[in-house]
Amino acid sequence: MVEDSVSVITNKYMLSIAEMINNLKSKNIKFEKMEENEAQNYLKYNNNYYNLTAYKNDFLKYNLGNLAGKYIDLDFAYLKDLSIIDMRVRLLLFKMVIDIEHYLKLKILNTIENIPEEDGYRIVNMYLEYDYNNNEKRLHNSIFKKLGSENYLKIFSKYDIDKDKRLENIPIWEFMEIITFGELISFYEYFTNEYNLYDEQKDIFIFREIVKLRNAVAHNTSILTELDKRDYSSYQPSYKVISYLKDYCNMGKKIRNKKMSNSRIRQITYALYMFNQIVTSDGIKENIKEEINDLFFRRIIKHKEYYNNNELLKSVYMYFSKIIKASY
Repeated sequence: MVEDSVSVITNKYMLSIAEMINNLKSKNIKFEKMEENEAQNYLKYNNNYYNLTAYKNDFLKYNLGNLAGKYIDLDFAYLKDLSIIDMRVRLLLFKMVIDIEHYLKLKILNTIENIPEEDGYRIVNMYLEYDYNNNEKRLHNSIFKKLGSENYLKIFSKYDIDKDKRLENIPIWEFMEIITFGELISFYEYFTNEYNLYDEQKDIFIFREIVKLRNAVAHNTSILTELDKRDYSSYQPSYKVISYLKDYCNMGKKIRNKKMSNSRIRQITYALYMFNQIVTSDGIKENIKEEINDLFFRRIIKHKEYYNNNELLKSVYMYFSKIIKASY
């Protein structure tokens, strides 16, 4: 009888805070700007070790010698500073993305008013039928999952006319308020194709990238990590944004291509671009402008000496500084 081979998975055990500190020290992460006991308190009361140490990927390692594989010029204080900056950036971007979503809905409503055959129901019924006839029925399934909420149940019971879980006759102004941002973009793509809105169709990819950013900031995912990682295989630059960076921000081709090939930098760039394109409230724009300038030209550079030897972070800062100076 031959015994079955069993693969054994060795799980990592949870480190104590003291072990976390020792682990960082073994990687040549120093505690000169911030003492070990202060770092321990910070890890205990302020931040998750695994979130905080993600920022180490923005720093270089030695390639040769006794320190090969260990970090160059990295202090724990730098990780703390980056985590605070990241949190502030996420909060700001979340505000901007929410505004982008809101004003996209307004744009759709304003566009529909100028389409003679539209009554605010036609395009939604067409899209719901399209979704219902699709094997996956993604939108229908998504909406009906929300029916556990009493509020949603009251709203949708009147739109499932035949009680067959086939939705119809939802007015567009109500429809857009109960679908996710990602679902809104899918509907917008269908809408622009149906009415041959060619210029708007060119924004679909931009919006899809902004949805990814929205999901990241909404779930408190670190966004200022792995900023040197390239994804050329899926890199599809928007010619609108490339032209904007070239002509409006006076940015050369080399820096454009390099920075936009990083997915997170590209998503943030698209959000900065689209916010000014779609938001029509001068008051909202002015408030965001004040927040961006305070964050970018005051808080982010508060400890700029930490990054004197970090060419990656300095280049990312210079890239976004051109965009902000030109547009904000």
